[in-house]
Amino acid sequence: MKRALTLVLTLLATICAVAALRMSHVDFENVRTIDVFGNFSLQIPPGLHYAALSMGLLVLGGFLAGELAASIALPRVTAYLLFGIVVGPSLASWLPKGFPTLVPQAELNYLEFVQALAVSLIGLIAGSELKIPFLRTAGSRICKMLAFESVGVALCVCVLLVVVAGAVPLLAQRAPNERWFLIAVLTALISASSPAVVVAILRETQASGPFAQTSLAMVVLKDLVLVIVISALLAAWTSGQSQGTAWEATFGVSWHLAGSLLVGLIFALVLGVIAKRTRFRLDMVMVIAGFAIALSGKLLNVAPLIVGITAGFALTNLSPNTSRRLFSSIDNILPTTYVIFFATTGAKISLDSLMIIWPLAVGACAVRFVGCWSGLRIGCRVAGASDLERKWLWTAMVSQAGVSIALASEIHRVFAQQEWAVQLQSFMLATIVINEVIGPPLMRLGVIRSGEART
Repeated sequence: MKRALTLVLTLLATICAVAALRMSHVDFENVRTIDVFGNFSLQIPPGLHYAALSMGLLVLGGFLAGELAASIALPRVTAYLLFGIVVGPSLASWLPKGFPTLVPQAELNYLEFVQALAVSLIGLIAGSELKIPFLRTAGSRICKMLAFESVGVALCVCVLLVVVAGAVPLLAQRAPNERWFLIAVLTALISASSPAVVVAILRETQASGPFAQTSLAMVVLKDLVLVIVISALLAAWTSGQSQGTAWEATFGVSWHLAGSLLVGLIFALVLGVIAKRTRFRLDMVMVIAGFAIALSGKLLNVAPLIVGITAGFALTNLSPNTSRRLFSSIDNILPTTYVIFFATTGAKISLDSLMIIWPLAVGACAVRFVGCWSGLRIGCRVAGASDLERKWLWTAMVSQAGVSIALASEIHRVFAQQEWAVQLQSFMLATIVINEVIGPPLMRLGVIRSGEART
């Protein structure tokens, strides 16, 4: 109790200190930087001068919130996410006029690259947990369970969208063909899961065993399949559009997967060579690799998460001894990595989007939950899974983020001229908010009940 009170007071003091600094109204408009030759350079762009303050608040405050959650047996991941929501620009718009925004949107934009670094490292860790011997023995069982789970979720979500199509502006105001296309896209996007959450919970609980390996393999495989499905849907829909639009949409999503796999293999090769020639500071090598993967995501329009998963998978299976040294070297920085990713994700969440379309979002999350639970129960029975997997494996599939956000953003970009593009993205963000809040506690409960958690 004393420790929890200390954490609460420290967290409040941190927030108050940042709020006071924000209210001091330090003027950076006339501040200019000096280059290496002593010459004045351009003015500092808006939002850049306090970006480090926002980063520090998210990391320190998220860490304190996570420790507070752990003291009352809640997952740290949920605390990171909720803290990001509390200090983010979305909630600040609801506060009294004089209260400062702790993490403004202008500064949050500069943290995207740091978040991509965190995603890259999480992907590397996720890929390193996927071993070919395990996939060879359990691959058939995993595919059966995943097939039933995916069909269950897709069927439940699709039925809901068809039933409410006439009452939802996103669907009601569309031509029949366009309406069915949107239903198919939304069904696929809502079916996605979150490898990042699974990795974070498994690391937090120090879980290892068949349940942990199966849950991670399922969410990774599911997201890879999702990218292929979305690519096929866009190809089918845009085939009747102009040739330029069809090519742009199909290539964009296809490259999101194929390019990510290719770049991931290249990084695995480079990391393997460097690790064999380097004996010290492998943690710095991994951080630099994370930055490089994040940069490739910006320059090549690939997914840092999939690049990291591919690189980690290739490294751990083609060069196990080298990969073991690499991945063990970053154990100490992984907690900070999780704080950065989930706190920044929380700060980016739009509560306004959730409020506008929350009834449909809640309904979609509810039927997704039912489809996930029932589909996996049937799939586990057909695949001959253990009783523990039949009872608790579904908890790993509830969380949603990462790839769903990236694909929704890609669809919004390609179809920016369409009236429904903004509505579709808002709906997806609303469902992700709900699933990201309720998913981690369920996942932690499932891991504990499986008996594989060590903490």
